[in-house]
Amino acid sequence: MRSTKLFFMFAGVLLVCAQLSFSQEAPKDQLFAIREEVARVDMWDKYESTSKQWVELMTEGGLDLPYVRASQQDDAHYLYLIPINSYADIDKFQSVFGSAIEKAGKEKWAKFLVENESCIVTHKDYVVRWSAEYSYIPKTPRLKVEDSKFIHWMYIRFKLEKRKELMAVLKEWKQLYESKNINSGYSIWQVEMGLDNDMIVLTEYFKDGADYYSTTKEVNAQVKAEEDVLWAKMAPLLVEVKQKHGNRRPDLSYIKK
Repeated sequence: MRSTKLFFMFAGVLLVCAQLSFSQEAPKDQLFAIREEVARVDMWDKYESTSKQWVELMTEGGLDLPYVRASQQDDAHYLYLIPINSYADIDKFQSVFGSAIEKAGKEKWAKFLVENESCIVTHKDYVVRWSAEYSYIPKTPRLKVEDSKFIHWMYIRFKLEKRKELMAVLKEWKQLYESKNINSGYSIWQVEMGLDNDMIVLTEYFKDGADYYSTTKEVNAQVKAEEDVLWAKMAPLLVEVKQKHGNRRPDLSYIKK
């Protein structure tokens, strides 16, 4: 979904994300709780070091979550994704994190909290849904998860009254990629709670920046004519489109032992 004719596109967007891996079974929608933190640029190094310390503390405390997956955008925004089964899981966060903090040591945690939050401009929490219906997963992906280190985010704001029409175009886009057997996939994220609900987010994964540009060019060559038609249908439904780039951060991610 990367036409070179994004004449209405602005430079810049929101949301992290993480590379999803699926079994051979048909994928299903997945809810994620997201913590977004904005690091102080003048204390960026300290933010990085304290964030790595957080991983150590949660590992020491045996945080009872399957994983917390991190990614970083180029504008000092960091995104931490936690998979949840339902909103009821969010109600359990206080006790889940509280137990880990208790085991890691309350004094160590209190010291960490002051140091970490001193290098954060702000943070916010929200819930998004990874959509199986609108995301495109190639039959034979060109990249392995471990090689998909570079992330392209596209934040798409639309006219609220045009939601149904927008989703219909996204369905057509997926069908186009399926018909062409494109080997580079993308994910569609729908806002559930905590962000403006006139937005969806698209993410794509690449080896690095060079791979992003070369793959974009290759895919565009395969679908250009059809994408031009789809962009013409989509453009009147939109308010703005913004882009961001960044990387997966496994060193800031937590995986339950």
